[in-house]
Amino acid sequence: MALKDFISWSLLALCFLPFSLCQDEYMESRPQQTDCNCCHGDFGARSYQGPPGPPGPSGMPGNHGNNGNNGATGTEGSKGEKGDRGDMGPRGDRGHHGPKGEKGYPGIPPELQVAFMASMATHFSNQNSGIIFSSVETNIGNFFDVMTGRFGAPVNGVCFFTFSMMKHEDVEEVHVYLMHNGNTVFSLYSFESKGKSDSSSNSAVLKLAKGDEVWLRMGNGALHGDHQRFSTFAGFLLFETK
Repeated sequence: MALKDFISWSLLALCFLPFSLCQDEYMESRPQQTDCNCCHGDFGARSYQGPPGPPGPSGMPGNHGNNGNNGATGTEGSKGEKGDRGDMGPRGDRGHHGPKGEKGYPGIPPELQVAFMASMATHFSNQNSGIIFSSVETNIGNFFDVMTGRFGAPVNGVCFFTFSMMKHEDVEEVHVYLMHNGNTVFSLYSFESKGKSDSSSNSAVLKLAKGDEVWLRMGNGALHGDHQRFSTFAGFLLFETK
C-alpha cells in the first residue's frame, strides 16, 4: 500500500515539473517594473540576435496615381544660326500646254506704212519759197515729193512732223515756217551775228485729210548745208482716222 502511494505521487510530480520550469524561464526573461528593488534580483544578460528570416512574398500592387498638373510654358529660345544652302532639287516635269491666246490686232497694212526724212547737203537761200532738200534718206510709201519738198497725206490720219535748221554764217537771222495747205502751223527763228552759226528746231502733230500737203517755206535769211546734215525735215503717220 505504501509503495503504491509513492509511485502515484512520483508520477504526479513528473507531470507538473515541465510547467514549473517554463514558468520560471518566462519570469526570468520578462522584466518587471516595481518600485521595490529589494524583492527581485538583477536582469539577466540579453542573448545574441538570431539571423534574419527569408523575405516575404510580394505585396499587392498599389492603385495608379493621378496625372500631375501641366507645367508652365517655357520661354522662347534664341534664334539659331542660318543653315547652309541646300542642294538644287530635281528638275520638275514639263507643264501642260496653255490655252490658245486671243486673236491679235491686224498689222499695219502697206498703205499705212508712211515715213520720210530729208536733209540739206548744200546751202539754201531762196527766200519766200518752198525749201527743197538735196538728199532724202527715208521715203516709205513715197509720199514725200523730192522735187517740191512737200508731203502728201495718203489717208485721213494724224501725222508727226519735226524740223531742225542751222543759220548760214553770212546772215544774221532766219525765218522758216511749217505750212499746211497754205496755212502757217509754226515758225522757226534764229538770230546770231554774221560769221557765227546758230541752230533751231520745232515739231508738230497734225490731223490731216487724204490729199493734204505739208511743207516748209523759207522766209528770209539762208540755211547752212553740208555733209554733216545740220538741217533736216522728217515726218510719219501715227494712225489712221475715220
